[in-house]
Amino acid sequence: MSIIDLKLATRGMDSTARWKILKRHVFSFLKHMTLKRFMNFTRAELNRMMKREVLNSYPYILKMESTNICNLRCAYCYDGRRMPVQGERPYGRMTFENFKKLIDEVGLYLFKINLYGFGEPLLFPETLEMIQYASKNNIGIGISSNLNFTDADLPRRIVESGLEVLIFSCHGITQESYSKFMVKGDMSLAMENVKKIVDERKRLRISTPFIDWQYCVTKFNEGEMDLAVAKAKELGVDQIRFLRPFIPPDAENEWFADFFSKHELAGLQRSKAGCAWPYRSAYINYDGGLLPCCQDVRLLGNDFGNVFESGFMNVWNNEKYKSSRRLIANTSVKNSTCNTVCSRCPLIGTAPVENRNNANLTT
Repeated sequence: MSIIDLKLATRGMDSTARWKILKRHVFSFLKHMTLKRFMNFTRAELNRMMKREVLNSYPYILKMESTNICNLRCAYCYDGRRMPVQGERPYGRMTFENFKKLIDEVGLYLFKINLYGFGEPLLFPETLEMIQYASKNNIGIGISSNLNFTDADLPRRIVESGLEVLIFSCHGITQESYSKFMVKGDMSLAMENVKKIVDERKRLRISTPFIDWQYCVTKFNEGEMDLAVAKAKELGVDQIRFLRPFIPPDAENEWFADFFSKHELAGLQRSKAGCAWPYRSAYINYDGGLLPCCQDVRLLGNDFGNVFESGFMNVWNNEKYKSSRRLIANTSVKNSTCNTVCSRCPLIGTAPVENRNNANLTT
């Protein structure tokens, strides 16, 4: 296992975009550095390289879902927003009290929190409270939003909250292509909110939040890519990324851009199998259900435990985590010895290479 493993969950189309993303991570690392965080980071990376099952370190990045509710119905997102069936996670939202409880427990080890998952973070006011609390505890925080809101005061509150990174999801530059992907969305409204956020940054003479426009490319919107670059410059956003969306192979051809091969790996680096998530990070659902990463979050049976009920530290080294790290350390171990979601993951070498196209990691 390499000493430095810089695989990024957040994807960019080219090396320039990926370099900008990496620089943001380095910036967050340096900005929020403390002795305790540095020592924990060092132990975490040593544990990863040594392939240990029981860790004397904690995550230094968390991905947390404040809600799985969304105001849009984007194509192929979260099973089309269907209602959950038995054994699946219902729709809901995280309380500020539970967020605060978790930060008070593990915040001293964290450089960064990505406060988004399969919902729209800005639907509920407590998200801004969460951002403010994390910022007060010297933790960098980022969200991903469609910015389809009519609240005239929201741009000001976003900028003043201390938010470090805002990923702006907008997959088109005309309402026709935009709404085909982002069903129920209003592109003009979203663009106006971006402009207001940029104006608020200028008014306060600050550079945050860093605005990262995420544009998923399909056959019906790839002809607008140059227009999107020009629009990004006009609005004053800091970066635009063109991505290959996670679309099932049996979708209609219009969902596959000529720019990408239909059978190209969906943002996964072509390298030998491996996974750093169980050493560096974790995914926490709005209800406290903890997963090693952001795959298969709907099934309650995939949870490794509940951090709101048991406490994070009591889940981090439990038997499910130990068996998963054991599998990652030695992928020749029979899957029957590991019954977690990791045993079905194509990224750690337990599924055929040709199946890796279907691995569904969120950005």
